[in-house]
Amino acid sequence: MAGHLILVPTPIGNLGDLTQRAIEALQQSDLVACEDTRRTGGLLKHLEIDKPLQRFDDHVSENGVERVLQALAQGQRVAYCSDAGMPGINDPGFELARLAREAGARVTVLPGPSAVTLALVASGLPNHAFSFLGYLPSRGEPRRAALSKLAGREETTIVFETPHRIHEALSELAEILPDREIALGRELTKLHETWYRGVPAEVQRQLGSEHRGEMVIVIAGAAAKRVVSEVDLAINEDELPEWVGNFLDAAREGGMTLREAVKPLSRHLGISASDLYRRATER
Repeated sequence: MAGHLILVPTPIGNLGDLTQRAIEALQQSDLVACEDTRRTGGLLKHLEIDKPLQRFDDHVSENGVERVLQALAQGQRVAYCSDAGMPGINDPGFELARLAREAGARVTVLPGPSAVTLALVASGLPNHAFSFLGYLPSRGEPRRAALSKLAGREETTIVFETPHRIHEALSELAEILPDREIALGRELTKLHETWYRGVPAEVQRQLGSEHRGEMVIVIAGAAAKRVVSEVDLAINEDELPEWVGNFLDAAREGGMTLREAVKPLSRHLGISASDLYRRATER
């Protein structure tokens, strides 16, 4: 009988974001595969759950892969946790899920925390289309090449960056895309979560000498203004289009005030922020 692989999202910072379904999946598993046994082991200890752990990261040995597949072949329940957030996004969960399906196992993905979608909504940038590119290249020239390619991307783009490289990345963004609006999220869901918004040079000034915490950069698309202007905006009518209201609601749910949310949107719509704010409060 084929086993069951469950991809279990774990908090990206705040333990309160762990869902009841995630806890139950860990409690009911026979084996927990994970990127980092120390990190996941600490989470299990916090939850008072005692399960065997198997490392499954980018450098997993053939024996490690075989142990997981053997457990599934024996009909066992295997939970997989990445270091943080939704498994399978920018981590080996994708490979594990593929191997499990090829072996005939059932694969279930639980909903839960994701830095990608959180950053997209909280950024206040257009989110009707977006791309996620993972971590920027660590070396100068490849990173500059990756950033240069963003110049032609029409959709909003999300990238991760490490704390010790964030200022270099922002400097290169300021050089390559000086007028492109970005949002930088630091320490998402944690006590000191902070957002910086503006063009790259402004964001770098706001960040100052800070370089602690995980960083997520959200970059507006090259065609943001054009894409929005091609939609039937009905901006000369008293009633705002439904998608504009939905955008403002999502931005506010992500932690922005209404005044903060209308600023970037007003530039894309080509109307004043004060007029958009007035109409948003009247809807």
